[in-house]
Amino acid sequence: MENANEQEDELLALSSIYEDEKMFRPADDKRGGKLTLPLQLPQQPFYIMLSEKQTTKALNLGSKLKKTEDGTYLCVNHLPPLVLHFQYPKTYPSADPPSFTLLSKWLSTKMLSHLCSQLDDIWLENQGMVIMYSWSEFLINEALPFLKITSPYLLNSHCEKTETNSEPHQTNPSKIGEMTKTEKEKLDSRAIQDVASQELLLKCIIEYDSEESKKVFQKSYFMCSVCFNEKPGSDCMRFHDCSHVYCNACLKSYFVIQIKDGNVKSLDCPDPKCKSQATPLQVHTLVGNDLFAQYDRLLLQSSLQSMDDIVYCPRLECQTPVMMEKGSNLGQCPKCHLTFCFFCRMTYHGVSPCRVRKG
Repeated sequence: MENANEQEDELLALSSIYEDEKMFRPADDKRGGKLTLPLQLPQQPFYIMLSEKQTTKALNLGSKLKKTEDGTYLCVNHLPPLVLHFQYPKTYPSADPPSFTLLSKWLSTKMLSHLCSQLDDIWLENQGMVIMYSWSEFLINEALPFLKITSPYLLNSHCEKTETNSEPHQTNPSKIGEMTKTEKEKLDSRAIQDVASQELLLKCIIEYDSEESKKVFQKSYFMCSVCFNEKPGSDCMRFHDCSHVYCNACLKSYFVIQIKDGNVKSLDCPDPKCKSQATPLQVHTLVGNDLFAQYDRLLLQSSLQSMDDIVYCPRLECQTPVMMEKGSNLGQCPKCHLTFCFFCRMTYHGVSPCRVRKG
């Protein structure tokens, strides 16, 4: 009965310490639970060295990269968490520890096995006492130093399915490439690398960092340099390229005026020395559907007008963009099928002389 009471008290304590239910969720039977543990990085930002293939993938996902003579790096402030599932035996904590599994998307099974072994050691040092808080704090604050993971980090250097160079471009002394059969036999069955394939690993890291960075931004406060009021990030917008932050109210007014005046290519950072552009998604979020439709139409029209091989159908009720073939003056509207002369915009006159273009 004493064990059951201590188990119940520990679950209540974990619920109190980790109030966010995304961090701690007790099991329905109250005999265990799930801890999702964010990792304390050795430094922020944390750099991940990318291969040429990974660089292309990261750019396609919209990531900002840092290029140096040594290589290309992805800069992150958050790495996917460790997930600890645990179950209480009836003899916990008086005699036996909780059974558990430890999952990670980016740490290898071998590295997770080392962490499982360390959790066992922590239990042996504290046998007879409730242990879940000690385990979770170790995983949050000490897992990466324990594994000697430093920045810059070569992402594939700890993936069992990929080979590593003999001298990886990082200070991490652990070199884990293709594992031998003996090494695989030593893996802990409680350690699970929870990613469908190594091809998805980089995407998982980028998406998690983006989501967590957004949460931090929304909870922070910023001084808007337009109205000079301090506002929460949830009421602000940050330009991606320059990282300047302004409140939504000021930016909305600025964007609305520019769009109504037809200056759709001028939705840039209000800082006079900055030329960072707002993304279409940011514009849509601030101005709403109707004005964004006008912005989108004007932007397309402006882009088409800057293209030498694009003209508009001469029919006033049509005005569909038409692409002209190089060296030809014949245009045919794909919508109303009117054939017309590129130069005079009149019905196509074949070999007859053009009234606009002589000779």
